Amino acid sequence: MNQNPLSVSQDSQSYENRLISTILADFNQQFGLDLSQDPAALERISEAIDQAVLDLETNPVVEINLPYISANQAGPIHLRRIISRNVSSSSSGMVDVEGEKVPVQGTSNQRVKIQIPERKPYITIALLVIMAVFYALQWFTDLVFGYDLLAIYGMKSNELIIAGEYWRLVTAMFLHGSIIHLGFNLYALYILGRRVERFFGSFRFLALFLIAGIAGNLFSFAFTEAPSLGSSTAIFGLLGAEGVFIYQHRKLFGEQFKVALRQIIQVAVGNLVIGWMIPGIDNMGHIGGLIGGALYTWFSGPKFTIANSPPEFRLEDQRPEEKALYAFLALLILIICLVVWIIFSRT
Repeated sequence: MNQNPLSVSQDSQSYENRLISTILADFNQQFGLDLSQDPAALERISEAIDQAVLDLETNPVVEINLPYISANQAGPIHLRRIISRNVSSSSSGMVDVEGEKVPVQGTSNQRVKIQIPERKPYITIALLVIMAVFYALQWFTDLVFGYDLLAIYGMKSNELIIAGEYWRLVTAMFLHGSIIHLGFNLYALYILGRRVERFFGSFRFLALFLIAGIAGNLFSFAFTEAPSLGSSTAIFGLLGAEGVFIYQHRKLFGEQFKVALRQIIQVAVGNLVIGWMIPGIDNMGHIGGLIGGALYTWFSGPKFTIANSPPEFRLEDQRPEEKALYAFLALLILIICLVVWIIFSRT
């Protein structure tokens, strides 16, 4: 898209203001984002233009380059503009964000690329298959023997956990009570799991899923007497993990992080409210899973920084997956201690 040329004259302050106004207007028109309401972005633009006007005294052409000036739902947005003493020109380019083409302001016909992790959701797919197979076995044993063998030996039961069957804090997250129960949880895992695993990696995602599920079953064990089963404890953990991930990378997401975080909170609160209204839903398990996933991500989730320089950006994880093992073990030991304490307090 061709834009009106910008120029700089003797009245530098006036043209600095014009440059700021023009850039803000173009950005608002193209992306629907008002950077004038973003003090950090406005300050970066103002400082860049001040420096550009000074540089024009010795250089005929100056480039304004502001990576990650903001973000929308598709990803980060970069601002790049060329100005000269008399005439400036700019044009729109394209940036690759998560496989989609997103316009970027003023890239001078260059392609700015951000390398997003391209991890396949192997663990998510494996979990979907495992849960579907387990439910098929539940259905088969109920059909053949007249009772659900897997649920009898695997669901969360406070009395049996106190009696020493501790594995139920783990196995319960892989079992389901009905085909509808299974369908809802598999759909939620399919949506959330692929998104989270892409950034977390397979090992860290598996650790997250297990910790969240165990933490949810522990909360249910501590605060709910009724037996329970289902993967929703771990799925709420994925929701908590995504919320923490977005918050920790709020500078990368720009103003859009507030929208994304608000949506996650709305989904979590909405599902908890529904859980309180419908009998038979283990809301304490959901809350425990949410807390477990959030804690795990806070201490060992991926922490990305921007590496390289334009036009080739990439995200670099400052927390290698190996460190996730220590957080997993620490949280697991904490859970074991809590289980022992709860058992001793009830006996």
